[in-house]
Amino acid sequence: MQGKVSSRWRKSYQFVLVGCGRIGHSYATVIDRHPEMELAAVVDLNAEAASAFGSSFRSSVHSSLDGFFATGKSVDCAVICTPSSDHADIACQLMQKGIHVLCEQPFALDSASAERMIDVSHAYGVHLLMGSRLRFVADIIHTRGLIQAGILGQVLVFEGDFRDLVDMRNRWHIRREISGGGVIVDSGHLGVDVASYLFGHLLGVRAEEGQRVQSADVEDTVRLEIQTISGILGTVHLSWNLKNNGDDYFRIYGTQGNLCIGWKKSMYKPNGAQDWISFGEGYNTLRALKRQMEHFVEVAAGEDAPEISDGDILESVRAIEAAYQSLQSGQFVNIHPASSLKGATLGERKFSVLRSGKVPTSA
Repeated sequence: MQGKVSSRWRKSYQFVLVGCGRIGHSYATVIDRHPEMELAAVVDLNAEAASAFGSSFRSSVHSSLDGFFATGKSVDCAVICTPSSDHADIACQLMQKGIHVLCEQPFALDSASAERMIDVSHAYGVHLLMGSRLRFVADIIHTRGLIQAGILGQVLVFEGDFRDLVDMRNRWHIRREISGGGVIVDSGHLGVDVASYLFGHLLGVRAEEGQRVQSADVEDTVRLEIQTISGILGTVHLSWNLKNNGDDYFRIYGTQGNLCIGWKKSMYKPNGAQDWISFGEGYNTLRALKRQMEHFVEVAAGEDAPEISDGDILESVRAIEAAYQSLQSGQFVNIHPASSLKGATLGERKFSVLRSGKVPTSA
């Protein structure tokens, strides 16, 4: 590890990574390259995968959390990149040792598990963050600023497209007992989280499923219809069988202009303008993860508040729960059922959700 430790953090932060899969490798790479972070240990039930990580990143290797704890090695922070069914138990074990935790999405398979994780973080005085790398993409941050500045006027509609050709037939993602479902739980949080970040709290969701191709057990092509508390309508396309051939993955339509967030660049066009105005740097996984990890350390150091609140975490998990309920019922499902929003006016819906205390009062 090269570089000088920043005075703002006062030390180099030690990490344990749990889960040595693809996204785990990206996190390990970011930690390894950062002058103020060190990957002290990796944990994975797959001994071969853990050993490969240990060799690549000069970390101690463990086949279980108990094995890691038994060493007595002290770390500051943990990143969890295991299948979702393990998240709650792993996070709670780590937090009970006084370790700050960043848990990759899907954060939890149900809101009860998410609430348990949050309760443990409060009880042990540690921070629990939900991985949400799209919130740390410069183009999305810039987009939020443009919306708040009124450049697009009143936003009325958005579209998200997270379709990609992915062969899941030999992966754990199609084993419902491990994954919790198919493409909704695997990718739905991307559209949900961007929508919440850009437009404020979500009201509810309706899900429609296409034909199943890769597995009879889980959904692999889905369309989500989302409504925000403020009344914005959105559509999010998810699929492992279809390819988004466009250059953008999020489109926003307002009364004064339109905006496209793209993989390589983003752009917006005010009404009446002849040309699109380009901005941003596109999407890069390692760049987004680096910003997210720096934020994680700043939160752990007590120098920043979490970008994603407990309320944001619960809303994200509940949105996916609602999508599965909708898939069964065919109906629009409120994300905050305890708020009794059915039949309420838009203003009453806003007041009821904010009063519930389950989501923060600011967007």
